[in-house]
Amino acid sequence: MYHDVVEGDGSGCNNWTVTTDRLREDLQWMTDQGFTFYLPRELAQGTPLAEKSVMITFDDGYASNYTLAFPLLKEFGAKAVISPIVGKIQAGDPGFLTWDMCREMADSGLVEFGSHTYDSHREQPRGIQRMPEESQAEYEARMFPDLQNSIDLLEEQLGREVCFFAYPHGQTEPWADSFLADRFSVTVTTAHGPADLSGGLYNLPRHNVTNQNKASLWLS
Repeated sequence: MYHDVVEGDGSGCNNWTVTTDRLREDLQWMTDQGFTFYLPRELAQGTPLAEKSVMITFDDGYASNYTLAFPLLKEFGAKAVISPIVGKIQAGDPGFLTWDMCREMADSGLVEFGSHTYDSHREQPRGIQRMPEESQAEYEARMFPDLQNSIDLLEEQLGREVCFFAYPHGQTEPWADSFLADRFSVTVTTAHGPADLSGGLYNLPRHNVTNQNKASLWLS
């Protein structure tokens, strides 16, 4: 699991930011170790997996996913899934991807796009979790249009089916389970660990990569 990417020595990096040097080192190590990169749609199609399999994910949809990460993905022939906060793209937020960037990456065949909601990646209420005293009907009226809007815009702009959802803050919500299961084939949380696909493709855990905790630490 990656988020933002920056150039430099990493002195200002937090747990959600890595340098280009870290990402390059991770991709080089995975390539050298013989890992095969997979996309969510390949998991959903039941593609047989190699012994060493990895799915690279980027959450939030920062512009650096295109300007800094995408050139490295192309250099190594590595696949990745990006789950943007779709409202950030739609609003033209300068720190986030544009639709043109997304289309170019999607057309490359290396990048798939999933949903990270339209505009529900917030602290209060936290992600897609219900609010205190909120009825289920009120929750569905508030949350389901947001989720559907993210799907509709991604499919309209990119011309591809969306099958992947990354939970905001990695936190699930039982009231959304059936809605999400009807629309996505693969979902991921921020629970730490490797994904055992024998239990299905929903609520998969991930390893968060930081400048201190490189990919080889988790994949060795």
